[in-house]
Amino acid sequence: MLFSSTLHAKPQRIIALAPHLTEQVYALGAGDRLIATVDYADYPEAAKALPRIGNYQYISLESIISLKPDLVLVWKQGNQESLAQKLRALNIDVFVSQPKQLATLPKQLATLGEILGEPETGQRLSHYAEQQLEQLAQQYQSQRPVSVFYQMWYQPLRSISAKSWIDDGIRLCGGENIMAEAVAPYPLLSEEWVLSADPEAIIVAQWEFTHSWDKWPQLQAVKHNNIYQLDPDKAHRLTLRTLESVNTLCSMLDKTRKKTHSDKPSGTRAYTSEEKSSL
Repeated sequence: MLFSSTLHAKPQRIIALAPHLTEQVYALGAGDRLIATVDYADYPEAAKALPRIGNYQYISLESIISLKPDLVLVWKQGNQESLAQKLRALNIDVFVSQPKQLATLPKQLATLGEILGEPETGQRLSHYAEQQLEQLAQQYQSQRPVSVFYQMWYQPLRSISAKSWIDDGIRLCGGENIMAEAVAPYPLLSEEWVLSADPEAIIVAQWEFTHSWDKWPQLQAVKHNNIYQLDPDKAHRLTLRTLESVNTLCSMLDKTRKKTHSDKPSGTRAYTSEEKSSL
């Protein structure tokens, strides 16, 4: 089950323990009922004024209890699953979010809308998200595939595999992620991996537009100037702004497709079993 909750009434005092959940609460029209959030929850502007009770690595259970919430929104990541169990033991209602696929965004908006007492808004936003994803699929999935390296960070060099829902956006746009077969959702790798795969496009999705790929002019992405920057907040938080990010990504890959005019088949790198286990 993707989401779980023990709610009995419309919540009035809400705590959101992830930036994407904070953003979704505002989108659903319940932002005025948020009483606390976590570090980096900075969108929309009103979210910046909320008290902070922790971050990805640590959440203060004592701070949550002292605020007397009637609903805590939890991201099933890191230590938050055990935190959810502790909150339920204290009879605090919990909503657990575990987005594993891009396609879960419409359902999450509808489900959270129901829980927040905003069902009409939830259904409207859910329908909008579903429609946008369908349109992008129709527009780009029949186009020639474009090989992509997605750079999530540069020191150390980190990417995403097919185990991350971010990969869904690449495939939706007709892209082929060169790290798709890696075992870890967010694998570490060396520059040699990228040089060997020779992607047609490099997407840099990090707060600093920093990379060193220009020193490798033999790379297709460098040769054809197909190195692009994607806003990580929009790309890595599953919200309505993710749709904007995926649309931008599709445009980048389509631009690459038209610039390279390559007739050769594109595909992900074939790893040995030993290589897969190391990523």
